[in-house]
Amino acid sequence: MGKIRKVGDPAMPDWSYQTMFRPLLFLMPPERARSITLQSIGTLAKIPGGPFIIEWMGHMEPPSQLSKTIGPVTFPTPVGLGAGLDPGCIAIQALSKFGFGFLELGPVSKEPIDSHGTVQRDIVAMNIHYSSPLENTGIHTLLRRLEGSSGIKIPVGVRLTCQPKASLREATEELQELIGRLERFCSFFTIDTRAIIGLPEWSHTAWEEHFSCLRHQTDLPLLLAIPPSLAEAEALPILTSAKEAGLNGLVVAGGIIQEGSPCVNNTVYTTGMSSHDQAVKFVSWAREQWSDALIIGSGGILEPQDALTFLAAGANFVQLHSGLVYSGPGLPKRINEAILQTQPATDPPQEKRSAFLFPSWVWGILLGVGMMIGGALAWLIAATTVVLPYDERFLRMSADQLALLNAQILSFMSHDRISLAGTMISIGILYSQLAYHGLRKDIHWTRTILFVSGAVGFSSFFLFIGYGYFDYLHAILALVLFPLFLLALRTPAKVHLTRLPPQLHNDQDWRMALWGQLLFVIIGFGLTGAGIIISIIGVTGVFVPSDLVFLCVSADTLQSYNERLIPVIAHDRAGFGGALVSNGLAVLLISLWGIRRGEAWIWWTLFLAGIPGFVSGIGIHFTVGYVDFIHLLPAYVAVMLFLVALVLLKPYLCRT
Repeated sequence: MGKIRKVGDPAMPDWSYQTMFRPLLFLMPPERARSITLQSIGTLAKIPGGPFIIEWMGHMEPPSQLSKTIGPVTFPTPVGLGAGLDPGCIAIQALSKFGFGFLELGPVSKEPIDSHGTVQRDIVAMNIHYSSPLENTGIHTLLRRLEGSSGIKIPVGVRLTCQPKASLREATEELQELIGRLERFCSFFTIDTRAIIGLPEWSHTAWEEHFSCLRHQTDLPLLLAIPPSLAEAEALPILTSAKEAGLNGLVVAGGIIQEGSPCVNNTVYTTGMSSHDQAVKFVSWAREQWSDALIIGSGGILEPQDALTFLAAGANFVQLHSGLVYSGPGLPKRINEAILQTQPATDPPQEKRSAFLFPSWVWGILLGVGMMIGGALAWLIAATTVVLPYDERFLRMSADQLALLNAQILSFMSHDRISLAGTMISIGILYSQLAYHGLRKDIHWTRTILFVSGAVGFSSFFLFIGYGYFDYLHAILALVLFPLFLLALRTPAKVHLTRLPPQLHNDQDWRMALWGQLLFVIIGFGLTGAGIIISIIGVTGVFVPSDLVFLCVSADTLQSYNERLIPVIAHDRAGFGGALVSNGLAVLLISLWGIRRGEAWIWWTLFLAGIPGFVSGIGIHFTVGYVDFIHLLPAYVAVMLFLVALVLLKPYLCRT
């Protein structure tokens, strides 16, 4: 057996969890890692906008096609979270945003049970060991947490257990009391049989009487939680009694019972890779014995293929436990997508005849092409005359006169304007690709990216108006492109994703791609942050110290040359900053939402969009001689991250 550590729960999407947080959590003392993680995501979910941030970072809401209705309860997806990962219910609001269709809380008994550090992890075997009795905080704490929770929109169940009892009657009464106190918060209950199997009174009649009492206590769905290591001869009378008493089904609890494992108590429940095959076999056997039961399978679901195996064996639902720890919080989303991709294809909706000549995606392509043409024209002007006639009229000076005032002025203005031009071309490439590969196929997240990025970009037009300078070319371009932007967004997009072979395994390409995705997320955040800073500088101080060193003049001196010169430069800065924010948001959201195996167009989009941005942003500095190392250092770092990220992502995105 490999080195054993205690469980630390995941906190962020896989690109950050696998690459950064999991290694750090595994280095911490077990209790501290778990507490920090749950407290962090639990606190985030409770602050204003926190749930939106969690959903925005992972885009994990299940596709509507996966919804299932069982009796009075509708489950958004057949993938749920099993009991035990958050026994104190510290982070249930956050966990409900991870793409699950239901949460099973607990286990809970009337009085608290402390694990005393007996929850352990076998890293090599990818197992988690729990000693008996299982840890829980007791009914009073659970009720307090449930009463303080709001915004949970998915079904919530509770696994009920009891402390070791001397008699059947005491066990039944405790479970009845738990049901009565929790019923108003729950959509279903599961009864953990492990705590009461060993009582001496148990027989077929005793099981049926026990289940009948619990069945009469509630009208909610009532399921058994049974370990797959239970022998068929022992399990059969339990299932038969449950069926005859009117229970709704069972949860294969995922944990196999091992004797003599390295925990305080001699009885240890192990869930993880080693429990998978036995749990699948138990699900298949249970389906044969109870054909109409609602069966939830769990145990060693570490990758999407494991979940599909349970469903093929006869499970109606699956729930995660060890997989969320070892694979990361993106696992529910990956399973949802794998289930969706393996369902029979449906005919795409017939596109209605447009009253605007073209469908939305064509207008989106025209928007992107317009951005590229506008950027190319701006590049041509900035590389030749630099200033336009209306610039000269506003300044009341010609380009030659500006050059006489300061030999570096035109070069400095060219550096700003070519940087803006390259960014516009980059945005145009992004928009064209999003329209052709996304809007054309009605993919909803591509429309969201276009809306967010475009709204910011067009709004940035107003950044420089306060300086009293009006850029006619910029205004004409905005007036031409804004209607195209609105036309591209006029049709809602409802398709969750394109149909591709599902990503079923945690293979090497996937692990490399997580690093590439992390680097592009960093690039997206960096571009967005840089754009915000440049915009703020453009509407406030206008210059950074290295700018004035390059110009060999102070801002006051420039103002004395021509009081209208700084407003023109500020306009260029603010415009470039706004465009960079728009570009950064598009790159960021594509990186967060669009990385899927086989989506080669994502790789080509990021690659092609990066070329004009980096060539203009870095190349113009060398062309004009503005080569201050500190000033260019962020761009150098971004280029290195860009190249490494492309290499890491290519096998995953481009290999079929």
